[in-house]
Amino acid sequence: MENDCLRKTATLIHQQPVADGIYIMTLYEPELATSAQPGQFAMFSLNGEAGLFLRRPFSFAEVDRDTGTVAILYQATGKGTNFMAEWETGRRIDVLGPLGRGFTIKEQAGQAILAGGGMGIAPLLFLAGELSASGKDLIVFAGAKSKDQLIGISQFQAYGCRVQIATEDGSGGVKGFVTLPLEDHLKVSARNGRTEGDAMLYACGPAPFLQAVAGLCGRYHQEAQISLEERMGCGFGVCMGCSVQIKSADGTIRQKRVCYDGPVFTAGEVFFRG
Repeated sequence: MENDCLRKTATLIHQQPVADGIYIMTLYEPELATSAQPGQFAMFSLNGEAGLFLRRPFSFAEVDRDTGTVAILYQATGKGTNFMAEWETGRRIDVLGPLGRGFTIKEQAGQAILAGGGMGIAPLLFLAGELSASGKDLIVFAGAKSKDQLIGISQFQAYGCRVQIATEDGSGGVKGFVTLPLEDHLKVSARNGRTEGDAMLYACGPAPFLQAVAGLCGRYHQEAQISLEERMGCGFGVCMGCSVQIKSADGTIRQKRVCYDGPVFTAGEVFFRG
């Protein structure tokens, strides 16, 4: 059963494409805007139209508490998201949120490192906005398959972030995975005597990317928080469909729910298979 306290009706006020097959949708819902935190998400109802009954999870990419608006970024890749791309201004949308445990901002860390792969960049935009007024040194590593699918670069720059780009086909920035320039940065920082705790790394993206990031953080003793992308059925921990394996302090492996216990975990506690 859904939590009615988290159920809201938002109004679509703007939608437009921002990259190849990628859209930004802005919604008016003051209560959601007031309570949402970086790394949290909302579940969108498709109202059973076209046979689409399960809600879809989307992280918050932008939140404006003054205007009462939130924005999500999504890629139209399947029946549900292609259906959403046809939604028009004024549509009323049943949303459940904010949900999950988001990022924890470490105040004593002078540098914030943000690493995003593909649509994993979306929640990092909201986080960058929250960090931008804190006086931290902000550096972003953004990766995508091609330049046409890069998102949020100008917004990161507007927040005062230094941005390094990587694309798999070499059409923008470094050719290859974004973990290449990220490793260079961590390696130089370690060589220059950065002590553990000087920086916090925040990452989001597909599992292979996060596994690589976690490996780098272990190698270079970098504290990190990672936001997992998992398929979700309910969004509040009942169906157990988004369970992942987590390593406890004593080394035992147990199940946790990404939607309820996460989606943000520390890099060292997630047990990646393979």
